[in-house]
Amino acid sequence: MKLQSGSVKIIITVVALCIIVFLLLAAFFNISGIFSKINPSKEKKLQKINIAFQSWVGYGPLYLAAEKGFFKEEGIEVVFIDEELDTARRDAFKSGMLDCEGGTLDLLVAKTSQGAPIVSVLEMGFSYGGDGIVATEDIKKLEDLIGRKVALTRDDVNQTFISYLFYDAKLPLDGLNFVYCGPEEVGRAFLNGKADAAVTWEPWLSEALERQGAHILISTKDKPGIIVDTLNVRKDLVENNPNLVKGLMRAWLKAVKYYKEHPAEASEIIAPHYNIKPQDYREDINGMRWISYEDQIEEGRYEKLMKVFDNLSKIKFMNKAITNKPKAEEVINITLLKELYENSK
Repeated sequence: MKLQSGSVKIIITVVALCIIVFLLLAAFFNISGIFSKINPSKEKKLQKINIAFQSWVGYGPLYLAAEKGFFKEEGIEVVFIDEELDTARRDAFKSGMLDCEGGTLDLLVAKTSQGAPIVSVLEMGFSYGGDGIVATEDIKKLEDLIGRKVALTRDDVNQTFISYLFYDAKLPLDGLNFVYCGPEEVGRAFLNGKADAAVTWEPWLSEALERQGAHILISTKDKPGIIVDTLNVRKDLVENNPNLVKGLMRAWLKAVKYYKEHPAEASEIIAPHYNIKPQDYREDINGMRWISYEDQIEEGRYEKLMKVFDNLSKIKFMNKAITNKPKAEEVINITLLKELYENSK
């Protein structure tokens, strides 16, 4: 059927009007998202990175950063890996399967001495009363522990803490009679009279005080800066994709700041990841401190951290826990921290 010229003109006019209306609607309702779905290449692609850490409340801001979208704002998709075993994380770093971790400084010493290709780029937090030594009433000072039974977990942070204290005080560690237990059994060994002292952390530190005459001999509140958590990243990732690592660092610091400003809301978000109530979470973190960006760049802070690292390296080497001594200058990298907010969005 042949269309009349008038009909053709009408059809062209209607089509033109439809196109104009559609374009006006697109501008008015800002439906650019429709076009990005039609053409996915225009969507911003997130860079994926994985991170492993133990189920300790101090790493809670990582969950907060994920749920508040702080990682996404930095163009990052973070995959959390639940791996409690430090040797497994060491091997995963070596094979290139693990990108980064949250871990204590003493374990960083151990991993790097065993060839893990990682560096610390950020100090996440430190114990501030959450770890300590509980002892019977007749033990008044560190020297009084010599010749006594001390319960702790072998090669864990509690052994690191007492080893460092004895090293710093120039006391012989071999003068102690260690009673080795699992982490949850240390406080119980003290409560049951199997040890004269116990080196442990909360909540077992408080539980151990239920023994008659028990008291806190010394804690990380008295000696902060020994048990420290750092963000550790594979060297090749730091070298080849520093912007990705800096984005991760910024998201962590943003989450820490957010928690400090909104503790009630933040603990509501974090607490379910530990199967505890928000109020319990807020109480559990009383024994530690997160570190703000301003504190991170405080003059002399990283020199202190490097000194602790080197001392831990010496202690572990003397105690034959490691076969070589890694150097802080090769493991602690603050270059990205100094550049963290240069050219950031």
